[in-house]
Amino acid sequence: MKSNQEKKIRDIIDKINYHNDLYYNKDNPEISDAEYDRLIVEFKKIQKDLPNLKDKDNPLMKIGGKSSEEFTKFNHPTRMLSLDNAMTIDDLKNFIKKITRFLSLKDCDIQFSIEPKIDGLSVNLVYENGELTVAATRGDGLNGETITSNVSTIKEIPQKLKVKFPPEKLEIRGEIFITKKDFFDLNERSKNQFANPRNAAAGSLRQLDVKITESRPLKFIAHGFGAFEKEKKTYYDQMKEFKTWGIPISPYLKVANDLDDLLKNYNYINDSRSEIPYDIDGLVYKVNDKLYQKRLGTVGKTPRWAIAHKFASETAKTTIKKIDIQIGRTGSVTPVARLEPINIGGVLVSNATLHNFEEIEKKDIREGDTVVIERAGDVIPHVLNVVLNKNKERSNLFKPPKKCPVCGFSIIIDPDEVVVRCSGTYICEAQIIGRLKHFVSRSALDIEGLGDKQINLFYNKKIIKNYSDIFKLEENRRQIVNMEGWGELSFKNLVEAINDKRKIELSKFIYSLGIRFIGEKNAQAISQAFKSINLFTKFYNNDQDVKEDIFNILANTDGLGPKATESFREYSNNKDNRNQILSLIEEVNLVISSLKKVKSPITGKKIIFTGTLNSMSRAEAKSMAEKLGAKVVSSINKSTDILIAGEKSGSKLKKANELGIKIMNEESWRKLSIS
Repeated sequence: MKSNQEKKIRDIIDKINYHNDLYYNKDNPEISDAEYDRLIVEFKKIQKDLPNLKDKDNPLMKIGGKSSEEFTKFNHPTRMLSLDNAMTIDDLKNFIKKITRFLSLKDCDIQFSIEPKIDGLSVNLVYENGELTVAATRGDGLNGETITSNVSTIKEIPQKLKVKFPPEKLEIRGEIFITKKDFFDLNERSKNQFANPRNAAAGSLRQLDVKITESRPLKFIAHGFGAFEKEKKTYYDQMKEFKTWGIPISPYLKVANDLDDLLKNYNYINDSRSEIPYDIDGLVYKVNDKLYQKRLGTVGKTPRWAIAHKFASETAKTTIKKIDIQIGRTGSVTPVARLEPINIGGVLVSNATLHNFEEIEKKDIREGDTVVIERAGDVIPHVLNVVLNKNKERSNLFKPPKKCPVCGFSIIIDPDEVVVRCSGTYICEAQIIGRLKHFVSRSALDIEGLGDKQINLFYNKKIIKNYSDIFKLEENRRQIVNMEGWGELSFKNLVEAINDKRKIELSKFIYSLGIRFIGEKNAQAISQAFKSINLFTKFYNNDQDVKEDIFNILANTDGLGPKATESFREYSNNKDNRNQILSLIEEVNLVISSLKKVKSPITGKKIIFTGTLNSMSRAEAKSMAEKLGAKVVSSINKSTDILIAGEKSGSKLKKANELGIKIMNEESWRKLSIS
């Protein structure tokens, strides 16, 4: 049973990473927000059932996309976070329950702030002594793109704060957006039609020509803050003070004292969504007390003290004209419905994902059917259900192909994942092109100007056949500059963008190869097995001694599962793959950077908690230990360094004494954790 659960969670992780990449880095999502949220919920449920299951490719640790090279990179002074979602009342109850448990509160109502979740582009504004010095996109939460000049054209954003004694440094977080009316007016006079207000805002803001940004009707509303020393006791009071400084805040910002208050506000805003001048996709609830926020901290990419309560998605009826097959970079076979175009919430929809063949069979979806399409956010929608017409003859049920429509190799059912997959892994052009697109995508090498469209073009023209060809485009200058839509300047810009990426961190390099099950965390773990680039080169030169040593290390690497290890082995044992890597190594400069480590008296130590702590919950204590660089373990043995003993400590304390392990009481731990 446990083995089946492990297989299931690996499959879900693979799906979440795939859809994260499509949404954040390729701007080509395939599923709705609601479906994505269901995947996350399912992941959390299985993760809870298997508390000892570790996976360094945890999708909950990732935020947003990657910064572009067209704009200067900016390191946010404090990390920008991403919110967890609540879809039901039970989700909200669970959210509140976790907070009270974490803070060890009993019979105590927690006050929350409430404000609409604007569907726009998140930015960070940095003020120094009251002057706006930097504006940056969220990026991956740690690093974004500097867009100060563009943001300075937005009238709502003050260049100087209206306060007599401004703080030395202040980060204001907020959303840049376009109102519904301005969006339709913009599309009326624009040659290039934007899909929705969010796309229009993002496209307007990320312009190299500031005049274009200035001509667009961009608006701004603040929804939080980062680095700030003299903050008020509550989030609500602080935001109200910012308003007096000239910073626009939500006119719908309120405070709720309990769950009933939260639901009343949710229902009111949901009922009046059409009257709100900009797109919103839910409400955001935050613990109002700033001290509680700090104690609660974060888990993965999300704060424990905030959640987004999402609205229901929008639906419409249309007809399926045809069902097509798409082959992903890992060989996954995905059926896609080609629709009679229909407008859903201001977006013209012509495609819908059918996810898999089990979904088609379960919902009995057929070509020619009238179907209900569900859409939520900027995504490719999905088929909610079929609308049957007794007087209309239906086509036959769509069956999965036996052969790949691209390469002709057999279509197989993966026994580990129950996924229909093309078996021509390194032969199938769809998979080859998919890996090339991943290689240059924002989550990987992030080569600006070399997106899906350009990869398709250059592959079909036989200009780019493998990774190393990307770095040899100069050899095809004459052919490219004479293509429609290209010229000397555009080619020069592309070559410069490619050359800027010749220096590559080894972990990023491994991730960029698009190896199945090797996400960013697993790539980092694999890269640490190589002590030098020379060793990495020997590995791909098929040095058997080196390969044996590396695979032994990987087999014993904490958090690197057998599925990821075996996938890396299979990829690396393929002769064509090895030749591609060696050719690529000649074109780039691979480097290995040492990781920054937290320094504290317990950095690198294995610690274990036992008994009851009075000053903080076990969850808060564990979170604090991890922030200090320690590894919290669940079982005690000779390798354990420290045991923190609370009240009513039992067998673990006894064993620690027997093994001579250092023991700390709660008071000593509290002093260490707050020092």
